[in-house]
Parts: sequence; C-alpha cells; structure tokens
Amino acid sequence: MLENLKQKFPNALTNKKDTDDISNYVWFEDFRSILGIPRSEITAEEIRLLELLFVPSINPNNLNAHPGSSWKNFLSEPNAPLPLSSWENVRFLHFKLTHADFSNSDFEGAFLAFVPSDAAIIWENETAGVLIEPDKDEPLSNKELIAITSTLESDFYVKTRMFTGRFHPVDQDLRHHWTQEKKCFEVAQVHLPDIKVTDLADIIPYSLINDPSFKNANWFINEILGKTKQDTELIKTVKTYIECNSNATYAAKQLYIHRNSLQYRIDKFSEKTGLDIRNFRHALTAYLILLLND
Repeated sequence: MLENLKQKFPNALTNKKDTDDISNYVWFEDFRSILGIPRSEITAEEIRLLELLFVPSINPNNLNAHPGSSWKNFLSEPNAPLPLSSWENVRFLHFKLTHADFSNSDFEGAFLAFVPSDAAIIWENETAGVLIEPDKDEPLSNKELIAITSTLESDFYVKTRMFTGRFHPVDQDLRHHWTQEKKCFEVAQVHLPDIKVTDLADIIPYSLINDPSFKNANWFINEILGKTKQDTELIKTVKTYIECNSNATYAAKQLYIHRNSLQYRIDKFSEKTGLDIRNFRHALTAYLILLLND
C-alpha cells in the first residue's frame, strides 16, 4: 500500500540511504516496505492520517523533545525546514535566567514537570530558552506561570523572567512570530524588569516608543486584534468606551445602545483579544492598537 503513495508523492524515497538527512522526510513503514515523504510536500493533516494507517519510522514528538532536534534548527537557521510535528498550533514561552550554576537538564526537568507532557524546551544558550507549548490542553495562564517561576526560583536560587506569546499554526511563519516575540521579551526585560511574567499587553506601549517608525505595527495589530479588526461595530464600541473613561453608562448613551449590549460587546472583545479593557494597562494597549489600526 505504501507503494501506491509514490503516485501522490513522486519525490518520496524508498530507502533511507538515498538521502544525507533523513530528518527532511516523514518516514512510514509497513510489513514489506518503507517510504520517506519530503516534509515540504506533506501537510500536518496528511501526516496524522497516514499515522493511523502506517507505523511512523521516526516519531515526530521525539523530534520536539530534544534540544538538538529539528525544532532548534528551525528557530536558529533561516533556511531550515519546518519540523516534523503532529502539533497544529503552538505558542512560545520565552524565559531568561539570571545565572546557570546548575545543570540545564535539571532545570528543564523541573520546568517540564509543571507543563503539558508533550511540551518541549529549546535552549538558546546557558541562561535563555523557549518552551514550546502545543494547543492541546488548557494553556498555562500568566498566574500559573508566576507560581511556576516562584517555585523554580526557590529550588534553584535563580531569578526567572518569562514572556508568553500567542498560539500560531505550525507553518513557515512560526519563525517570524518567534523572532518578534523575542524582541518583545527584550523590551520587557528593559522596561519591566520586576514583572516575572509579561505578555503583549504589557510591552506594546514600550515597543511603540522604541519603534517610532511603527515598522512592526501590522504584526502587533494582527497579534492583538486578529479577525476582530474586521468587526467595525465592535471596534467602535471598544474605542468609544475607552474614550469615555471606561464609563459604561456614558459610553452606552454615546453609542445609542443598552448598557447590557455594551457589556456584551466588551466581554466579546476581551474573549477574542485577551485584553480586559476594564484594566488601565490593557485599555491603554487596546487604544493604541485601535489607533494604529485606523
């Protein structure tokens, strides 16, 4: 049956010796033969389907679990291929340690004990790295991450700072998101050094100050608003609410809607963007993003 797949994937290989780098292929076996399909020619959905029919010769999750894996190559090498993975969406949790007078493997083991079982840590150097968290279970909240950092600090006597990114599809754009988030984390470490866990809502005002040309404005808009930016009624409601000093009664009168309708739209915006605009810091971030979107 594997032989029939050659018609769909003409560049597939039937022998691992035919390539210098077997990690560039997705390998499947049956009782008679083996087939390696180029990763650039197969989708994640197709991989999952074939995994139900055949035995994977290389376990994709094992590739995610080791610092020397294709994940590290993908993030650090501009031309590296997308890692073989059954994950559909992931987010990056960037972390930085003040020192590393202990084994990275010991810290990694302690960290992974708090997160989903198939998450992976990639070390960039002795004191910095990124945890790749798949979108399978309930994602770790910032509150939970603060508790985790406190535990790690007490166990290893090291200060830990983190930055939580947003979930993105596992595709070629993932490296760009990782790069942008790394820059955001650097901003957080400079301007918010005392906050253990930061995210986009925390650093956007500082990022925009540091980037007066707004060359990354579109990325910030898409990260925060996403498809919400197409909902003109919702955008107008949120902007009016903030301009009314978060006075719901006054904002509802300005918009000629019932106060309950206003509350519903605010809750919807919070759900879609992760911004609670009743909070000053989140309201400031939202307003800046809405102005940029205009």
